[in-house]
Amino acid sequence: MRAYFRMISGIDHVVGRLVAQLEKQGLADNTVIIYTADNGYYLGDRGFAGKWTHYEQSLRVPLIVHDPRLPEPKRGRVLSEMALNSDLGATIIDLAGLPAPVRHTGRSLLPLLQGETPRDWRREFLCEFLAVPRTIPRWEGVRGTDWSYARYFVDGPDKSPFEFLHDLKHDPAQLVNIAALPTRLQTEGHALALLKMRKRCNTLVAANGLPMKDIPGYRPPAPKK
Repeated sequence: MRAYFRMISGIDHVVGRLVAQLEKQGLADNTVIIYTADNGYYLGDRGFAGKWTHYEQSLRVPLIVHDPRLPEPKRGRVLSEMALNSDLGATIIDLAGLPAPVRHTGRSLLPLLQGETPRDWRREFLCEFLAVPRTIPRWEGVRGTDWSYARYFVDGPDKSPFEFLHDLKHDPAQLVNIAALPTRLQTEGHALALLKMRKRCNTLVAANGLPMKDIPGYRPPAPKK
């Protein structure tokens, strides 16, 4: 953690040097700066280290967009709309005044920066971790505005996954796993939400990638001795 905070301080220092150089060259008033990262990090939250899970500490990343050309009322805002790292390419291309390729999966964030919210802006997204099946269980899920769902293939793709469902409105800290509650403690709303999120996850996986069991090279974890 000490090294992590040193790194953050180092990044802040370098960003400051970059801004100073832009000002020195007379470019600061016409340069958009996008500050982000590749993943969240637990730093001891929940007793975890590392990343790789569906919880907010791991799933969310920083995103700060500084556009000095925006009018004062549109600066310094914190927006609640969902932005993905796949949006950054389309955003940069849009800022340059060019059309993004159709094959891009992300959307330009420029309307949000300008104070507009498209009616069809996303309210959910598919999230997954597939990289280290022998060490870290693969999982897939859906992060929505009201619910967060994930299923972990702990015993391989042919076994029933271990599921998580969190009510983000009433349990933003994700302390209660509704999917693991006894049926008698689940409300009708919980049961319907679980069915809905399972179905939505199936749909998004089918539309965006291979099911877990069909991913080339996937092997179930070896049985514990």
